[in-house]
Amino acid sequence: MPIQLPFVYYQSHAFTIQYDEARSLGMAIWRGKFSKSDLQEAFLILIHVIDKYRLTRWLADDRKMKSMSEEERNWVFENVVPALLSGPLRRMAILPSEDAKQVEDIDHLVERAGDLGDFALRNFGSEEEALEWLMQE
Repeated sequence: MPIQLPFVYYQSHAFTIQYDEARSLGMAIWRGKFSKSDLQEAFLILIHVIDKYRLTRWLADDRKMKSMSEEERNWVFENVVPALLSGPLRRMAILPSEDAKQVEDIDHLVERAGDLGDFALRNFGSEEEALEWLMQE
């Protein structure tokens, strides 16, 4: 059964952002390939929710997400990665995409970021495993 968090912050054809302030947990559910502007909007909303609610845990459901263009990857690296690493977020669990190219895109972004400091990032095969790991500590 899919995980549902108490509050939906944003929902569109491309993605949904949910959060649970009491557990300091957020979640993005990505759906398919979308435009550059949808991608940028999604990540800007994601960063806003993390900062606004001071979330320390994030579940990225990338299973239906499709690969990004090089331009989109560069935008994410320049705008999203620094915000994630400097914000309150400490743990991110990823449910990897069914699209092998998208998995490579994410791996490349992580590799390019280098030292993540105290930011922990892991891939999981199920929502339950991901949530269990996120809620540790």
